[in-house]
Amino acid sequence: MKKNWEKLVSGAIIMAVTLTAGFLITLISFRLFDTLTANQMKILFAADIVALSLAAVSVWYTYEAKRIKLKREQEFKRRHLRRIEKHETELAQIKKWIDPSDFAA
Repeated sequence: MKKNWEKLVSGAIIMAVTLTAGFLITLISFRLFDTLTANQMKILFAADIVALSLAAVSVWYTYEAKRIKLKREQEFKRRHLRRIEKHETELAQIKKWIDPSDFAA
């Protein structure tokens, strides 16, 4: 339950920050519309696109990094459990070979 709550809160924060940044960038563009020349507006538009793209890429990178980290941890656990199982099998075979009840008196 706690993980779901944390995911919900972090998702809401990321969404709010992204929407706010996009709104502010667009607001700046419209405020400066009358004062800038055509070339300056093109440059500002390009800067808007770059800023919004960077925000989108940063959000994507955050989620992708978490997914890769989780996958790496799962792979480590799987290999660890496989090593433990192999070790326990070997110990069981050794105990079977050394079983004192098999020796004749």
